[in-house]
Amino acid sequence: MTQDGQPAARSHPRATREAPRAITGTSWFMRLAGVAMRFGLGAAARVRIEGDLELPRTGPLLLVSNHTSNVDPPLIGAWLQPRLGRPVQFMAKEQIFVPALRPLLRHFGAILVRAGGSDVDAYRDALAVLRGGGVVGLFPEGTRSADGTLGAPHPGAALIAARSGVPILPVGISGAHRFLRRNSRLPRFGTRITIRVGEPFRVEAGEGADRRATTEAATAEIMRRLAALVASDQRGRWG
Repeated sequence: MTQDGQPAARSHPRATREAPRAITGTSWFMRLAGVAMRFGLGAAARVRIEGDLELPRTGPLLLVSNHTSNVDPPLIGAWLQPRLGRPVQFMAKEQIFVPALRPLLRHFGAILVRAGGSDVDAYRDALAVLRGGGVVGLFPEGTRSADGTLGAPHPGAALIAARSGVPILPVGISGAHRFLRRNSRLPRFGTRITIRVGEPFRVEAGEGADRRATTEAATAEIMRRLAALVASDQRGRWG
């Protein structure tokens, strides 16, 4: 109890960080999980995938996407994993590394990101996975959009891409915010969801005084690429 008679908040131990390794193939469990996820989401929503589907099956890749729903990571993982031949190792917030999900997240090589600002260790882990030839997935906005439109991005994606020099694969998701809204527990069955894959591109790394301006320009380029891949009503100021 606290001094004012209220029950004390229950503290939860922080998830232990384990440096992920680059995963360059798929296990039988990953393939089975992908099939189950495509079946489950395909039965609940009308999911289709469009765009450049000849994806690189080897070499490092940074996948960026808009973020409007909790189903975004499983959508991307389930539909793109077979085309990539390896899982997408998402940068995921610490809060979801609960004991029940931790083994699954570890198996798929998720990269833990601490709350409360810049996480240098997560940044280094992402670079390590890319150097090992893996696919790192992240959402430049950092959190789910409240209304489905593209919001203000963080510079992390541009920094990682510029530092590593790897190609960026933009993926736009349209309709997921209508299927499972933020703070909603039940999905809206039958919603149309479109996953649109763009062409890989690269950004330049700035030097010295130009680094900040170059990072801002690269971040804006990433957001414009994503805006071109989502429905017009989800583009926000990037449209």
